[in-house]
Amino acid sequence: MQSELIRFKTKDNLKLQGLLYEPKQETNKAIIHVHGWIGNFYENTFIDSIANSALQKNIAFFTFNNRGAGIVTEFIRNDKRENIGSSLEIFEESIFDIEEAVNFMQKKGYKEIILQGHSLGCQKIIYRQNSKKDRRIKGLILLSPVNDVEFVSKKILGKSKYKKSIKIAKEMIQNGKGQDAVPGWMQFYPLLSANMFIQVSDPASTSGKIFDYSGELIELKNIETPVLAIFGSKDNYQIEPAEKLEFLKNTIGCSTFLMNNSDHWFTSHERVLAKNVLQWITKNI
Repeated sequence: MQSELIRFKTKDNLKLQGLLYEPKQETNKAIIHVHGWIGNFYENTFIDSIANSALQKNIAFFTFNNRGAGIVTEFIRNDKRENIGSSLEIFEESIFDIEEAVNFMQKKGYKEIILQGHSLGCQKIIYRQNSKKDRRIKGLILLSPVNDVEFVSKKILGKSKYKKSIKIAKEMIQNGKGQDAVPGWMQFYPLLSANMFIQVSDPASTSGKIFDYSGELIELKNIETPVLAIFGSKDNYQIEPAEKLEFLKNTIGCSTFLMNNSDHWFTSHERVLAKNVLQWITKNI
């Protein structure tokens, strides 16, 4: 596949990079991929499979680094270097990254855009579309839309430690230390800030409430475009993924697909994933 390295700057002057795959024939349809927490635009091999399948269907594919790339990653803003990455990012600022990616693709002539998120990228595209109601967006694809709050509270910390951790992180934020690292026993990723800990651990946070599968999924209900949600049956972070897909289907009426024996990153199932994604786009967009 031929691709082009793209560099672009967000509204708040953060420089980002990505890869653009364009079909030989002219088209106005494109997929924009938003990677997950601690991810990047190139690591997961399912990106290659979906990009290749998209080109075969005459659809462009753009994958880029958002400010949540890596654990602590150096970015450039106003010609100065600063550390952000997944442990230090402000979730709400992800809207700037996606906004500029959409603007870039529009300038390239793509008028029908599908936002595709993986893991925490799912929360980011839902938050952005729910906030903007962007008519350029014709569909959303949710790959491994994990309830991070459930994973942290039940799998990582347990009930007693979880309650204590939320209290500590909130106190840090109230004391102006939101960008400081939480205590070591709370750091399921290195240098995890209090702000980001709350985003992925508190069900009342902007990110945390989006996939509260015990709730009403208000943010998802407000999405007016078609939605596809896909889980691997052996997702590493989601408890009972098949039940979560059924809940999504019954609550918001989205299309769903369970990848049997697949993990969070769809390892060794990339081609089947790509086939299902492109079939859904062809049918619904």
